[in-house]
Amino acid sequence: MNLVTVTDSQTGFQFTYDDNLRNMKTADAGIGFYISQFTNLESKVYEVLYADIIFDQLVPVDTSDPEWIDSVSYLSFDGATMGKFIAANGRDLPQVDIDANLSNIPVGYAGNSYGYSLEELRKAAAMRIPLDVTKARLAFRGARQHSQQVAFFGDANRNMYGLFNHPNVPLDNSALDWTTATGAEIVADMNSLITKVWTQSAQRHTPNTLLLPSVLWTIAANKRMDTGTDTTVLEFFRRNNTYTGVTGQPIDIRAVLWLNDAGVGGTPRMMAYEKNSDNLTMRMPIPWRSLPPQATALRLEIPCEYKISGTEFRYPLSAAYRDVVGP
Repeated sequence: MNLVTVTDSQTGFQFTYDDNLRNMKTADAGIGFYISQFTNLESKVYEVLYADIIFDQLVPVDTSDPEWIDSVSYLSFDGATMGKFIAANGRDLPQVDIDANLSNIPVGYAGNSYGYSLEELRKAAAMRIPLDVTKARLAFRGARQHSQQVAFFGDANRNMYGLFNHPNVPLDNSALDWTTATGAEIVADMNSLITKVWTQSAQRHTPNTLLLPSVLWTIAANKRMDTGTDTTVLEFFRRNNTYTGVTGQPIDIRAVLWLNDAGVGGTPRMMAYEKNSDNLTMRMPIPWRSLPPQATALRLEIPCEYKISGTEFRYPLSAAYRDVVGP
């Protein structure tokens, strides 16, 4: 080894290298060595970021069911009754009748796992270093990711439907091109979807939540309502919509990434619904949990389990979809 010391003429900084490196075959190798002498490794490790887990903010999740169940059933009924004018003898009294229906919510058993090799465990014990919890955290994230996928789109193999593709929720189309439409036209397009739910349910359900594809939310949040004003279409709509007009309460408007291509043919889909635990539900008898470690060959595996359903609409007319085919 022939060590050579080099001094930078401008900074006076010195570094030493093996003179044999002069025989490097490529410029990249030489530059890589030079950079390595001046590189500082940050103490923070940057994790790849993924979309937020928001399904439990959009769907009421029920964890009260027993852990052993494979499905949840519930009764619904439609009562038929009407009074009328009758004769004095009372022989023509109208009869009350009830049409009952039993519905079933499939629940699926799911899981994942993580583990450590015996070598990792020995070194951690010898060096008194706590085991890295990243694997456990990622296992939890993976289960939540799966739960969100099922909550939003269900699982066709298990007869589960999701929040964004339930076949019993009414669907219509809008031909409005939001990129060229006026602010008034966009407001009317959003508000008519809310009004549709309100009227089709005989004013029984008033949507308190409007979910917009992020591509449409961005347009509404940036487009001015009128030329020369500072009020955006979204700001105007928050104050002037059917739900706020009927109840006096602010409406919840969310930008949802997964709606960008949730419509038929991959088109953006809007959704308006009255969010409460009576109208829709997702069952979770077993929230994600890890079980005791199990020895497997030269590893300790930690199995994890959870149970979930899709999204069930008990009252499908409390919601409506609209595919926006214009953009």
